[in-house]
Amino acid sequence: MLTKLRSILIRSVKNKKLNVFGLFFLLAFLILVLSKLSKSYTETLTLGVNYINLPEDIVLTTQSQPKINITVNTYGFNLLGSYFYDKTVPIDLDNDAYVNKKTYVWIANRALPNIKNKFGKNFKIESIQPDTLIIPFGTLSVKKVPIKLNSNVTYASGYDTLKGMIMVPDSVNIIGSNTEINGINHVETSELSLLNVKQNINTSINLKLPEAGHTLKLSKEKVTVTAEVQKFTEGTLEIPVVINNLPPDTHINFFPKMIKVSYEVSLSDYKFIKPTDFKIECDYLDIIASNKSFFTPKFKRLPENVKRVKMKQDKIEYIITE
Repeated sequence: MLTKLRSILIRSVKNKKLNVFGLFFLLAFLILVLSKLSKSYTETLTLGVNYINLPEDIVLTTQSQPKINITVNTYGFNLLGSYFYDKTVPIDLDNDAYVNKKTYVWIANRALPNIKNKFGKNFKIESIQPDTLIIPFGTLSVKKVPIKLNSNVTYASGYDTLKGMIMVPDSVNIIGSNTEINGINHVETSELSLLNVKQNINTSINLKLPEAGHTLKLSKEKVTVTAEVQKFTEGTLEIPVVINNLPPDTHINFFPKMIKVSYEVSLSDYKFIKPTDFKIECDYLDIIASNKSFFTPKFKRLPENVKRVKMKQDKIEYIITE
């Protein structure tokens, strides 16, 4: 490779494609740089921290990431190369710190061997500032909360889902300090946005960490959302009205005796819906308690495979007969 490069330079000079002055200027500059990099320098490097050996039941509650200034002495070549290394210092909380109440106290002198290993034998550590770090922590607690689906889903005309969207899991464990998790009652998902849906839904979406806690963790990062989407149609049936709790010596006449009911059902289930799948009742005890002149009919039984069920009549008139 060097032989090829040298031959190219020689040909360029002979062909006068390369300015001779420029070539010598470049060579002089390279020599100057090499001479500078060959000298010894003392430099202060500002590095972030990387916490290691943190017990599983502990969470750090510090509000900021500290910086450490490390003054080193080394040759320019090594110093130049250090700018391409990892810009953090390992903070070993198990070996280089001790616990004082609810804080870790990190001592730079204890950490010196680890820091030397990071830089290597070509670096001489002159000083470390600060020489002590105070790192507050809390004991982890676990709280199970429901997951709230953040969705913007519309279905194509005539399409719907009977059971809605189902999330698996439907709850998640929040892991953090007591002060952070006490006020959290649910965890939201990222927005699920689907328009004019005609097909079954089966997708994964991320969970969002509550903004209140920067050290919180979740037992799950994603949830699976599914929904069975079908073509729906409207059906109507006439359902008989039943009067409950009528005293044996009381006779009434009521009307209407049949109520028309509308509902939505999937095309595949339409033919299976029967009037006996519904039950509408009125309670005579409600009349006694309220002294109303009419019954309020209520559904007591509905098929599981229908939705948006409505009665066309919301009052049942009656008269007491002898």
